[in-house]
Parts: sequence; C-alpha cells; structure tokens
Amino acid sequence: MKIVEGVVEEVKVLMLIDRLKTGGTERHVLSLSKFLLTKGIRVGIATIGGPLTSAARKMGISVHILPMQKEKLLNQIQGLYKIVNRNKYGIIHANTRLRLANRFQRAHPGIPLIVTVHGTYESKNDLRASVVSSKKIVSVSPGLSQWLRKSGIPAYKIQLISNGINTMQFQANQPKKRWRKALGLPQDAQLLVYAARFERDKYPIAQKVILAAEKVARSNKKFAAVLYGPGPFRRQLSQLAQKVNQRLGRRVILVKGPLTSIQNAYYAADIVVGTGRVALEAMACARPVIAAGVSGYCGIVGPESIAMMKSYNFGDHGSMISLHANRLVKDINFLLKHPQRLRILGEFSSKMVRREFSISKVGGQYIVLYRKFSKTA
Repeated sequence: MKIVEGVVEEVKVLMLIDRLKTGGTERHVLSLSKFLLTKGIRVGIATIGGPLTSAARKMGISVHILPMQKEKLLNQIQGLYKIVNRNKYGIIHANTRLRLANRFQRAHPGIPLIVTVHGTYESKNDLRASVVSSKKIVSVSPGLSQWLRKSGIPAYKIQLISNGINTMQFQANQPKKRWRKALGLPQDAQLLVYAARFERDKYPIAQKVILAAEKVARSNKKFAAVLYGPGPFRRQLSQLAQKVNQRLGRRVILVKGPLTSIQNAYYAADIVVGTGRVALEAMACARPVIAAGVSGYCGIVGPESIAMMKSYNFGDHGSMISLHANRLVKDINFLLKHPQRLRILGEFSSKMVRREFSISKVGGQYIVLYRKFSKTA
C-alpha cells in the first residue's frame, strides 16, 4: 500500500455482481462487504440493481448501477470504467459477470481483478479467460476446485476460500414459536424449511422436497413444510403443492417468495433442507440440516459426514448419491422421531460454523488477497 504524507492509503474494493437478489451469492457479497467496512476497507458494489440494493446502502456500502446486460458489452465496459475511475477503486472482485470483468481488465490492465467462483454454472470459456485476466480465481469448496481443474484452470491460479457466515446475523439462540408467529406458520407443527432459487437447475430439488413432504405427512399429522425462494418456477411449485395438499385433504405444504431476512425462516424450522450457503446459514442458527443440491444428495449433516459435506459444498459441487424423494423421506422421518438428535446436531452445526466458516476468518483471507494484489500495494 502507498504511504501518502504519513497516511496509509487503504485498499478500495469494487464488488461486481449481476443483480442484488436474495440468493446465496448475493448474501455472500453483502456479508463480506459489511465485514470489510468494519476493517476500514472502502467497499462498493457494481450491479444492475435488485431487491437488496437498499439494504446494502443502509449498511454503508456504495452501490453503483451498471448498464443493463442487454446493452452492448462496450457500453457496459465504459460504464464500469466510469465507476472505477470516479471512485478510485484499487481492485475489482467479480462474483458474477465474468465476461464483463475479463473484458474490462483487458481494456484497463492497471486495475487488478480477483474472481470468486460460486458454482459449476459459470461458462468455461469465461473461466479460462479469467486465468489470464485475474490475479486469483477463488473457489468456495474443494469439490469446486476439482471441477475448475478439470475445466482447464491451472492449480496455481486457484485459491480455496469458503463461504463466510455472519454469526451475529444468523444466531443460534432464537425461539421457534416467535418466528413462526411472525411468518404466519403453524405453531405446533414439526416444520421443515427448504430455501433455494426456484430456477431451472434447482427446480427438480424443490419438486422432490414437495413429494417427500407428502409421504412424510401421510403418516405424521403434525408435519408441515414451507419452501422459500425467488425464481420463475415458483408458480409450478405452487401448483404441485396445491395438488399434494388436495390429495392429503389438508394444507401441509406452502410455497412462498423469497425472504429478505431468510434467517427468520431458519429460526422457525425444526429441520432445514438446503445446500451451499443455505446449509451453512441454517447450521449457524443451530438447525439440523439435510443437504441436497444440484449435484446430488449428501444427507444429514453431522460429525460423521461433515468432511464430505464441506468438500461437496453440501451437495452443490458434488455428492455420493443421486437425490430421490424416498431418501429424503427416510432422513426426515429419522430426525423427527429422534428429537434429542435434532438438538445435538443443531449444537454441533452451530459450533462448527463459528469455528470454520465465520465471516471474520473468511474476510481475513480476502483482505490478504486484496492487499497483495491491489494497485495501491
């Protein structure tokens, strides 16, 4: 970093992301940005907007609106350059929009680029371009690192930094009934919560959660399930839930839109089904988790399975077996029949997240990267 008249000129970081939606990647960006601010690092977010924009600004994060993706790439590059130049950002950290980030760096090579890859959905061409344009490609799990290497990304370019969870935001001591009342959920139910994007890649998972919930509910009159998420497949899932409820003769399964404060849904749950960041957030809230993701089924998160869970990012970046509704049914029923096990798994999960996935630990790793590669270094 530069020393200007005895003053340390700190790193200024611009996060690049498509939209500030209510998904896991977006929550990662907000959590990391908020932590960086507490360490005196100036942070901005370049985005085309989204429902979390006002929340980001309330945190003290500068939010800069990019040209829409339908604009020509040249116009997007020019828009991003104006943001960087006007605000004197010393490094760009791309969490999505890799094509824009790569092309911008080619046009303006003096601005260092860090890329974080959150899933296997990224274009391999864009990733290979990032090998040249970026200083480091960050992977959020060992399984994703392996996928990157198989995709042609050299090992020396990859650095593993896991998702970081703000445990002040996702707390372990919240009462279920309070949050069930706030969310309009049944007070005395044995409640399962599923949270994810209702988009093409995760739509089949949500379908299986609904079908598994139907089977559990046939032998358990106290059971209920609620699914939260954004995305174009919510209507289809709502229609499926309605058909299941009709077959059961009672309202067991609810499909709802996204929650800005998704932790409130975790607080209300007895069990959470999720993957990736959702799994970690729910675990931080001391809720037992069943891991099911786009890559397959990992099952109940516990001491015996945690090494596999971390490697596969709880089913998003790998799994041992495919996801079937009957596997979900078996694990849901097991947990509901052993309430003591629910408590033990919740306590284990909360302690593990605080020990290994805290935002302070993860944020510290990013600070080292920024200071190593920032143009102010």
